[in-house]
Formats: sequence, C-alpha cells, structure tokens
Amino acid sequence: MKKIADYKFTILVAIAILVALLIPSRVIPKVRTFIGIDKVVHFFLFFSFTLSYVLEFRRTNRRSPGFLSSFLLVGFFIVGSETLQLFTSSRHFELMDMAFDGGGAAAACIAILAFLKMRKGTKKAG
Repeated sequence: MKKIADYKFTILVAIAILVALLIPSRVIPKVRTFIGIDKVVHFFLFFSFTLSYVLEFRRTNRRSPGFLSSFLLVGFFIVGSETLQLFTSSRHFELMDMAFDGGGAAAACIAILAFLKMRKGTKKAG
C-alpha cells in the first residue's frame, strides 16, 4: 500500500475542492448558473485534481495509473462531492456540474497523454 504522503498534493487539491464546493453560496458572489463561471470553475477544479493524481501516481510508480482505477477514483470523487452538497442548505446536486467535472478530468488525461506522446517522440528524434 502506498504512503499517503505520496499523494499529498492530490489530497490537498481534494480538500480544497470540497471546501470550495461546500461553503455556503451566500459567501460567493452570484454568478450565472448555466454555462457560466461556476462551470468553468468546476472544470478546472477537477482538471487540477486529475492532473495532480496522475502526476503523483507516475512519480511514485514510474508508470501511469490504470484507466479503470483512475476512472473509478475520479468518478467516485465527482459523484461524492456533488452528493455532499445535498447535505448543505445552500448548495445543490447538479448533473451539469458533474458533466463539467468529468470534462475537466478528461481534459487532464488528454493533456497528459499528449505530453507523454510528444516527449516520447522527442526522445526518439534525439
């Protein structure tokens, strides 16, 4: 079993996400609710979480995490973070938020794959 310290940034990002998603909405200035700044924030929060997880996994294990385990971990966190909002008085469970969370996570995976492919091509050329 890996040490928790191996994933310290992932854990910190996860805590920051939970704080951001669970603070009372009255603390945050009112924003448009459809494709507005709140959706962009969701996208980048989960982009950061996924990027942090994959990079820390690669640093610790010298390989990328498996697709299924990554999908389950990130998916569980997305569903869990939205579900926790049901227990607050001013936040709401929103499928659209989950879609943007998933989009951010997918974008992080695509960015990492593109970077690794580019780096691999550079090593072969050199």
